[in-house]
Amino acid sequence: MKSLYVSLLLLLSFGMCSQSTHPRIYTTPSRKSAFVEKLQKTPWAQQSFDNLKSNVDPYVERHKTDPQWIISRMQMYWDNRYERVYVKGNEYSHGTGRAPVPTVKFAGNRDWSTDYLMPSIEDTQPYMDAKGMYLQNGKKEGKPWEWVHPSKTGRMIGPMNDRIMSLAADAAFLWWFTGEDKYAVFATDIFMTYIKGMYYRREPFALEEYGNSHLMGLATFEVILDAIIAPLALCYDFAFDYLKEHNADIEMITTVLKRFAEQEIMYGVPDNNWNIFQARFVTYIALALDNNEAYKDGRGRQYYLNEIMNNTTIRQFALKEMIDESFDQKTGLWCESATYSMSVCNDMLDVISLIDNAENNHLLDTFPIIKKAVPATAQYLFPNGRVTAFGDAKYVPLRGQTFEMMIALHRKYSERADEQRLTATLRKLIDDGFYNRNARSLFAMFFYVDKLMDVPSKEVNYKDLQSDFFYAPNVSWLIQRNEADDPANAIVLTLTGAYGNHAHANGISLELYGKGLMLAPESSYGETYGTRDNQEYYARFPAHNTVCVDGISDYGMMRSNYPYTLLASYPAHGERLTKQEKVTFARVSLIEPKTNARQERLTSIVRTSPTTAFTVDIFRSARTDGKDRKHEYFYHSMGGDIGVYDADSQVIAMSQTEELSSASGDMKGYDYFADKQSVIYNKDFKVSFNIPLETQPGVVVDMWMKGFEGRTVFTAKAPKSNAFGKGSVPDELLDKPLPTLIVRQDGEAWKRPFVAVYYPRFEDEPTPCISYFGDNEDVNGVAVKSQSLNRTDYIFNGDSNSDGVAFTHGDMGFKGIYAVVGETRGGAPDFLFLGDGQSLSKGKWSIESKSDNIQASVTISKNGVEVYTSDAVTFRMPASKSPIIRDLANRDAKISGEMLPDKVFSVNLPEGRYIVK
Repeated sequence: MKSLYVSLLLLLSFGMCSQSTHPRIYTTPSRKSAFVEKLQKTPWAQQSFDNLKSNVDPYVERHKTDPQWIISRMQMYWDNRYERVYVKGNEYSHGTGRAPVPTVKFAGNRDWSTDYLMPSIEDTQPYMDAKGMYLQNGKKEGKPWEWVHPSKTGRMIGPMNDRIMSLAADAAFLWWFTGEDKYAVFATDIFMTYIKGMYYRREPFALEEYGNSHLMGLATFEVILDAIIAPLALCYDFAFDYLKEHNADIEMITTVLKRFAEQEIMYGVPDNNWNIFQARFVTYIALALDNNEAYKDGRGRQYYLNEIMNNTTIRQFALKEMIDESFDQKTGLWCESATYSMSVCNDMLDVISLIDNAENNHLLDTFPIIKKAVPATAQYLFPNGRVTAFGDAKYVPLRGQTFEMMIALHRKYSERADEQRLTATLRKLIDDGFYNRNARSLFAMFFYVDKLMDVPSKEVNYKDLQSDFFYAPNVSWLIQRNEADDPANAIVLTLTGAYGNHAHANGISLELYGKGLMLAPESSYGETYGTRDNQEYYARFPAHNTVCVDGISDYGMMRSNYPYTLLASYPAHGERLTKQEKVTFARVSLIEPKTNARQERLTSIVRTSPTTAFTVDIFRSARTDGKDRKHEYFYHSMGGDIGVYDADSQVIAMSQTEELSSASGDMKGYDYFADKQSVIYNKDFKVSFNIPLETQPGVVVDMWMKGFEGRTVFTAKAPKSNAFGKGSVPDELLDKPLPTLIVRQDGEAWKRPFVAVYYPRFEDEPTPCISYFGDNEDVNGVAVKSQSLNRTDYIFNGDSNSDGVAFTHGDMGFKGIYAVVGETRGGAPDFLFLGDGQSLSKGKWSIESKSDNIQASVTISKNGVEVYTSDAVTFRMPASKSPIIRDLANRDAKISGEMLPDKVFSVNLPEGRYIVK
């Protein structure tokens, strides 16, 4: 009902607008004086204006004496004047017919992969058409210039026109602002050349291979790539009065604009990010048009706004419907990988800001999930300020523009608390060098607030928008954080399944961050989505930190439907550890569809000091039919070499191997590994991943793995990670092959799981001693002894198939799936952690569930004992007398226990968090 109300409001309010009032997309004539005042009083806006003007002016001045220079650089069918263009599959084929004027050139290819470089405007050959495109071959020595067929040029034709039309839009704005006709002449010459060229050219036609025919725009192979729409609409809007005065064919112009809008609505993809991108383009066109009654077909502003807001068609879903269904209402995250999710938030706010600017209707309240979604993008972040790169994503910062738009809307409607919260994040982006308010942007000058509100320095962070455990089921992704005062000492990991769009076939994939670096990165996509390297390697199991079954684990990429199941975690979703707590934990499971193998991964981060922590990774995998040939554990590192050692730190000799290849029966992705070495080794071993750095101490990741019969250890070099860009890692690590560890388990890997402990450190820091203990095949035990810290941490892991087998080691007892006991000098515990278990004890300390598996945390310090339990337990501790127990959720609750023999205090505690003193 609310959606219908908004629709009616839009129709009524637009109906009252003057038919001839322009501009109206970014501003109106009545707001001009306020805009002038903003420039005078706001340094960043004035700087943006100056940047924009200095970029446009040289072209405008040249146009006064050489008006054909910029026009000739537009990509048109200057000679052929095709009325219709044809494509075969992803490639431009040819054109037919002859129009009375040069027509707009269609894109050469859907794929952006090409050997050729896009020239600058200055280096563009004028009037390119009959011979094809004259470009530099970037793959040949010397980069010679060559004539080439458009189908070999990737996507560059569209952007070559986009950048010229963007100059035209900026010049149109400058004409509106200054009144100098030189800007209008420049803008409208470009604009009308394009308008006439598109008016006389029909939409593209697919000759064969029709798979892409429902995606094509008027100018490019994808409606979402018709980026020329926004500057085209803005140029028309700002230069409208000049066009009218000079007898421009307004009907021709609006016909072309409406054809673009119809194409955006009729084609594309309705149930992912495309829908939002298409809606954004239609919004620009709608706001440039007059009311419905101005057109014979009745399709004007109200019609097109209603189409995107409220009308669902086969290729364009109503925004209200789409937004409600595709954002997770609990987490706020969009149903695609991180960078695509952030783009959706940004483009949706473009739509909301543009319409709200015209209507003042608090449109953000119609889409309340956006208020949750934008802050939620901070959950994607690692401590270095870059987001997770699962699926096709990249390691990039948050988008400052998104926060700018939210801040502006919050200020407009006096939502001060929300504004302050997001301003703190934006200021952090600025402080970290990820965002600059002086960027050249016409949109920014009109829509962003003049001055950001002051925020106390302690609030300028990302942490206030984050939790230590966050789980997004609509993309099968979770993040565990174990933070430290210095971000370099934080340990963060993610686990990713395959669900939603832009996903990979990756099983249960791990990312690991520590010491300020992505230690175990994702690799994003290949050269493009459609190239062979992506299809065979980057989007497949071997490119990920996962376990591959029989060398063939696989399923559909891009739109995947193979999420894992979250079985247990600590803390719970959306929660944070207390200052005293030391352990995060997660356990997930998946059925790998190719082999019908059951897989289960348990990850935990254990903090041992303010500057040190280690990660536990236990991966079990077995086919349900018992026909296991092998299971292979992949870990892709960064930087330098890999050293493989025995339990006594002696080098294990390895030899070259031809295994791990399609020739030996593995999937094609294995063929991308180089410099392969191997050794059959059944005992416990250690691996050191050395990451040398030029301007700071190098980083070493020490990894220990428990040995089993049937083990082979491989090292190899994997292709570079395409998730990294300039600034996301030190330059010396960029574009380098990834040193990779592959551990093979012959037969099943459930009773013989991959039990690994990762300890990142700076090269001058000591490493702990790690050993495995216990001979119970259902329970794995690990002792992590840090001599420099005078402590030992004991890890217990039970098989979920063993039905809770009890296990003892020294004075410790355990029953369940996972537990950690921290022991300080003298054998006294400083914490007990039970993850998905029934009982855990250390000397006189114990916690025992009264029902099923629980999560429990006991932290012991000089200030008392902090106890958390997810269900009812019996808790025991040494005490000379009954302590005082406080329920932190109910201060008035009276809780009492009893003293047992041998100075042991026992108390029954329901679910909750308690302080015992």
